[in-house]
Amino acid sequence: MTRGKRNPVKILLFVLSAVLLVYIFYTLLEEKNNSAINESEINDSISKDTSIIEKEGNVNIEIINEVKSSLSPILNKYQIDNKTILLIAGQEEIDFDFNKMISGKEYKVILNNDSILISFHYQATPTKVYSIIFRDPLKYTSEETTIKKVKTENKEGEKKENKMIDQTSKELERKNFLMGKFQENAHSNFVLVDKKYHNKPKMYLQKQTLESFIKMREEAEKDGINLTIISGTRNFNSQKDIWERKYKKHKTEGLSDIENIKKIMLWSSMPSTSRHHWGTDIDINGFEKYFDGKNEKANKEYEWLVNNAPSFGFCQVYTEKRDGKRTTGYNEEKWHWSYMPLSSDYLKKYKELITYKDISGFSASESAEKLNIIKEFVLGIGKDCNK
Repeated sequence: MTRGKRNPVKILLFVLSAVLLVYIFYTLLEEKNNSAINESEINDSISKDTSIIEKEGNVNIEIINEVKSSLSPILNKYQIDNKTILLIAGQEEIDFDFNKMISGKEYKVILNNDSILISFHYQATPTKVYSIIFRDPLKYTSEETTIKKVKTENKEGEKKENKMIDQTSKELERKNFLMGKFQENAHSNFVLVDKKYHNKPKMYLQKQTLESFIKMREEAEKDGINLTIISGTRNFNSQKDIWERKYKKHKTEGLSDIENIKKIMLWSSMPSTSRHHWGTDIDINGFEKYFDGKNEKANKEYEWLVNNAPSFGFCQVYTEKRDGKRTTGYNEEKWHWSYMPLSSDYLKKYKELITYKDISGFSASESAEKLNIIKEFVLGIGKDCNK
């Protein structure tokens, strides 16, 4: 029996149709598998990372979890780049290092409906939360609360929440300034002091303080008196270096923390409590040995300052301690002069805003309240400077 010849066009169409059907089948199968994998990955992520998650309408997503690694892996998971993480590691707005989170403690992340990270919150103690708010620029806050009470924001309440965050940020900025937690070279009110006016490698002061000092110095030169600044602005870290050096030295002498603090504070301030943080206070020409009353040159310089410095806005804040004058605070410092048009307001703000909870981050800081440091030392200035 003889078979008829097959049409080559029909054969080609059949083959192409078969290939197309196979392609469509495997494409659909792959999409199904990918969908299953993605869903599985998402579910796995939620089961591992989420103890609270809400997403309803405009409500953001909250995720609470325990710290199991450093900050970088946590934030990388939410598409925060390494450059931003380095900025966070170097921040000085709050006295906390986010790279030193303790394993097992809780953290919370808040995401918007597009899964973009809004904020990160870390429960450092049972009542203290440190936060990073991911805006431009980055914001940092610390407050007495728990991460359970750190609320998300919805679109309707966003303006109100933003206002609250801005207010909190401004108050934190003021408090950080009063405690020296900033960089002088990055602060708009501070200027680099010309080397001819001081004897340090580098010095910063508030612009207004420096301008008044220069006028005073020029006037002093007419009377044959030379005035040189030997200490200007010292931020928190600079003051902490001084404190830790003295604390370590006295500790080797067997002093208790209270004894150690009392000895240091004969002449040096606790970090967070020094007037030198403000860029308004300067030490002139020498310290205790220079102004011990035996140096005639120093006596003339001090006499000139007593008679003339107030005309330029400067006051000797640490006068002689005796009944009827000043009984608290540091020993008399004939070299320490404060520019009162600025510093008097800062002292009032310090009294209003700073509490003993804010004074931390250095050796024996927990003893500040026991020794009543704010009242006895920060506020313990001469009556003439406390008007």
